[in-house]
Amino acid sequence: MISGFTRQEALSITGITAGRLTYLDETELVSPQKFGNPKRPKVIYSVEQIIELKVISRLREKLSLQEIRKVLEFLKKRNYEQSLFDCKLIFVDEQLYLIENWEQFGTIVLTASGKNKGQVVIHEVGRIGEVISELKREAEKHQVLDFEKRIQGTPLAV
Repeated sequence: MISGFTRQEALSITGITAGRLTYLDETELVSPQKFGNPKRPKVIYSVEQIIELKVISRLREKLSLQEIRKVLEFLKKRNYEQSLFDCKLIFVDEQLYLIENWEQFGTIVLTASGKNKGQVVIHEVGRIGEVISELKREAEKHQVLDFEKRIQGTPLAV
């Protein structure tokens, strides 16, 4: 049995368009597994890829594709650890920071700004846990079958 989510399920629960999904696959930012007939394969997205798609969907209006790649790399390097889901991710200029405690934020901004003394460009990525909550709501709304079973033992099973 193949575990994961079909292309149609990915479209419905992430809010990404079919064209964007194709683009993300072609650019290898998010490449699903493909099975069967090479001309019309069965496409399956892992739970982690569903998280990535939802992150991309939420961030494409705020961040550049390069910044989105950094967020996805950050999540992959940390294996989508549950402890990350309550922290915020923030870009200060071009650097991505994990903010576990808001007392750190001022120090990070001052350090990143160097001689500019606090004058930086800040983009808030937000909490990854919010992405998880949205995915669960969308799966329920679109009646994705066995969603809870398919996410057991994964980052979504928070």
